[in-house]
Amino acid sequence: MKQLFKLLTLLTISLSVTSCSNSGNVIDEQTEDVKRPFVDFEMQPTDDPFTFNVISKAQNYEKLEWRFGDDSLGTDTTKTHMYAVPGIYEVTLTAIAESGATAKKLIAVKIHPDSVVKVSAVKTATPNEVMFSIDSKAEIGSVEWTLDAQTKPTTLNPVKTYKQGTLNAFSLKLVTRKGAVVNVDKFVTTEGVVSNVTNQVSLSVSADNSGGKNANEGSLKLIDADTETKMYTPWPGTYWAQFTFPGPTSIKFYGIGSANDAPTRDPKDWTLQGSNDGLTWEILDARTGNTFNGVYKTMFYFAVQNPKPFLYYRWNVTANNGSTGFQFSEFRLFK
Repeated sequence: MKQLFKLLTLLTISLSVTSCSNSGNVIDEQTEDVKRPFVDFEMQPTDDPFTFNVISKAQNYEKLEWRFGDDSLGTDTTKTHMYAVPGIYEVTLTAIAESGATAKKLIAVKIHPDSVVKVSAVKTATPNEVMFSIDSKAEIGSVEWTLDAQTKPTTLNPVKTYKQGTLNAFSLKLVTRKGAVVNVDKFVTTEGVVSNVTNQVSLSVSADNSGGKNANEGSLKLIDADTETKMYTPWPGTYWAQFTFPGPTSIKFYGIGSANDAPTRDPKDWTLQGSNDGLTWEILDARTGNTFNGVYKTMFYFAVQNPKPFLYYRWNVTANNGSTGFQFSEFRLFK
């Protein structure tokens, strides 16, 4: 009897455990219907280039979180946002549902200095003198120019005299009435403002460093905006570097950078040529007997007397200063 009682007891416990286990599996198979949020938005430009209307199109959310890419945050009540300086800003909107489910969208807002302020300089009646002017999409609060180390006017239209045939750096700091700041750095000649467009070109050369264009002294060093680097190749007798633009471009000035040693390697005689088909070339500027006089890592600038739009530009060097090697650090083009 005792053995029968033990057997019945074990059977009862086993059935109870099985019943609990099956009950648990039924609960685990149940799923909850989660309502997910929908997120969309616009950063709509206003009359002020630094200020945007913030327009949310999010749905099915409990709260919104904005990140404007300039270390500032917003909520679902945010209606406008103003940036302090030009730049590229990644704006992110996150919609959070009551369940905790999220949805996110990112767009880029771009504010370029040239889209905010355009600076020009025109000749005056005085020889070699130019007058600066500003065309701004923002309301101007104040300005400060840096025309040279001593000349820092705060007027809207300063005047300045320059030496004929020189390329001169200047800068403008503009503060809007709302407090945003934009800085402009450009070059000016006696003919007006010019812009460095070398970063738009593709480069090919007639002779390169033995290590190729990517070498430490390869041809790509000519357009890296750094006078501390250079291109070197054995002097081939004649040499050309060709610069191709995406579209026809009028070049007003060009610059050549001296390298770090051996002045006899410097270019001496050359022409700058332009073409729209790569076959027929027009001489735009010709120089002979040039030397950089042992001045290293420095840019020397030359004016194009009659600029015309060309797709291709070729700097054709017919003589160096006597060495079996040839070198220079930079070549820059200005429109």
